Amino acid sequence: MTVKQFFKSTAFKSLAVLIVIVLVAGALLAVFNDLLYVSDEERLARSLAKIYGTEVTAEEIELSEEERTYNNGTVDAVYYVQDDGNYLFQTTGKGGYSNGTVTLWTIITCTGSREENDLVLTGIEKVVYDSNSGQTLMGNFGESFYALFANQDELVASGKDFTANENMTGDLNNIVAGASMTSTAICNAVNTALACFRTVFMGGEA
Repeated sequence: MTVKQFFKSTAFKSLAVLIVIVLVAGALLAVFNDLLYVSDEERLARSLAKIYGTEVTAEEIELSEEERTYNNGTVDAVYYVQDDGNYLFQTTGKGGYSNGTVTLWTIITCTGSREENDLVLTGIEKVVYDSNSGQTLMGNFGESFYALFANQDELVASGKDFTANENMTGDLNNIVAGASMTSTAICNAVNTALACFRTVFMGGEA
């Protein structure tokens, strides 16, 4: 087969069509990637708007690996919210069902400033669910469950932590029947935020 015959052949025409399809598909993919791309800043802004119900300005605070790691959870990120002077923690609590985890946002309220080294923890303003790994009953955790974390400021300010124990009662025992391990992971996420604030920001002991 000559070169001229090859260019006139069905095989070449099929190859040419495939090349055109690949080029067009690649161009469309590049366009849609640009249109649908969400930057880290935009993703954070959306999360903050969901948590606060309005736009706020927040500055991320860098922590060392040691400052991020606790017995029952990890600190994924922490922000100083300039609008209200509070601190927003994204934490992941361990101890969930089948060794799973739950990630939450927790707004910790305080007085004083980190610069003046006179921060005082006054309570929790809000806890918002973010995501989970391996948990199957997240639909059982309603607004009233998360609201309990924000209704115990006096005990939280005094240094107490939350628990999830089916055999216990008390103001800081926060549990959903039938989902005790997931409840534990959620409490651990909140407790991790409190532990980080108390030790890293207030200079207390772990």
